[in-house]
Amino acid sequence: MKILAMADIHNREFGKIDEDVDVVIVVGDFTNADGVEFAKKVVEKLKENFPDTKILAVPGNMDVKDVLSFLESEGISIHGKTVKVDGVTFGGLGGSNPTPFNTPFELSEDEIKSVLEKIECDVALIHTPPFGYFDWIAGNSVGSKAVEEWMKEKKPKILVCAHIHEYEGVAKAKDTLIVKLGTVMNGKAAVIDIDESFENVIVRFIKI
Repeated sequence: MKILAMADIHNREFGKIDEDVDVVIVVGDFTNADGVEFAKKVVEKLKENFPDTKILAVPGNMDVKDVLSFLESEGISIHGKTVKVDGVTFGGLGGSNPTPFNTPFELSEDEIKSVLEKIECDVALIHTPPFGYFDWIAGNSVGSKAVEEWMKEKKPKILVCAHIHEYEGVAKAKDTLIVKLGTVMNGKAAVIDIDESFENVIVRFIKI
């Protein structure tokens, strides 16, 4: 399975993406807390670019709640749920743990724990990074401890995250491969190629 992974679009226009993929995932922050219209434009463009491809998404902390409602109405939201595609189970969590900026979609660590406790999946779409991974701001880790605990307990094969704009990369946390996406706002995305056993996973960071 080949997955196109995008996040932190923040109202940036992007053109046609020339990749042959089986699934497209958007891991939050379609917008800049300014309504739902740009999220609608993104989904429309992805459907045009990938007309026969499954699209899955979660909102980010900068997306107002109407974005989640729109994604639900389009049948592409996996916030708080799982979806199986060609034998691979995807699960998702949108929003983020609290920030200093009082952004539209923030959850307490207890709320994150409550959402995640019913999710078991192969590939997790979680906007905020787990605590201690790609989450350092001014020397402090600002990721979610509830996400970190869930990852260690449920052991998803892959966890795709976003949110902290400064980082892009891959890390291994015991049984889980963490893929931290760069921002579409800065022209970055990733292609994740997995085999049926998840023994061979190739992550290719691309420019869009």
